[in-house]
Amino acid sequence: MQIKATWDNKRFGGDYYRAVRVELIDDSGIHTAKYVDAEHFLNALNGAKVKEDNFCRIGKLPQHYYDGAIKRDSEMAISGKIQMIVPPAKTVVQFENTRYEIPFPALLFFYSIQKGKVMNTKIYALKGGQWNEKSVLYNYPYGNVNTSSHIVCWGTNVLPEITDLQKLDVICSMFYTSPCNNDLYTAGKSTVWKIENLRNVFEQLKKRQNFPDEILVNSGKGTVGSLWKDF
Repeated sequence: MQIKATWDNKRFGGDYYRAVRVELIDDSGIHTAKYVDAEHFLNALNGAKVKEDNFCRIGKLPQHYYDGAIKRDSEMAISGKIQMIVPPAKTVVQFENTRYEIPFPALLFFYSIQKGKVMNTKIYALKGGQWNEKSVLYNYPYGNVNTSSHIVCWGTNVLPEITDLQKLDVICSMFYTSPCNNDLYTAGKSTVWKIENLRNVFEQLKKRQNFPDEILVNSGKGTVGSLWKDF
């Protein structure tokens, strides 16, 4: 038996993420399909038991475009790798003792999880508002992310245990609200601007509504799809 899950944005418009079309194809080729609540579907997916050595590809899911491969062990602890793409937004950040409201590009969060613990988080910037496996990965333009390894420095933050996929939303929010400074910011590499102090970058951007994608620097790590080649 095969099971296919899709989100029908033509049928549901802007609210497409609230419903998922689940299609079952039995061994004789007979198709049966119905629409179910997306949250219920995700909960069922999170609770699904799989063989300990098998990873289950979760595919693209709504609201931040999940993609990944996960497994649960005999104690139901989650392991695997998961992508989330957060759309461009303007938000408040704390730089040392100053608060700035600045625009962010779309960000791809790439989580590596072992037995419910986030082992590392990589972040890349993306251009535009539509993404697929061919979307190019760019360096994160601000602080707190290493421009070579692209791994987040979480400082004193304590990340929650990943008992279900929705916990990753919490970690995304933690990243945006974490204070930053000049650590891990590199002029000419974080952005094309040769501005030495991140504060001056924020001063340049605080009056903009949208992030200027043209200042992003190619990470040299390929595309969204290439992140899965080694997994």
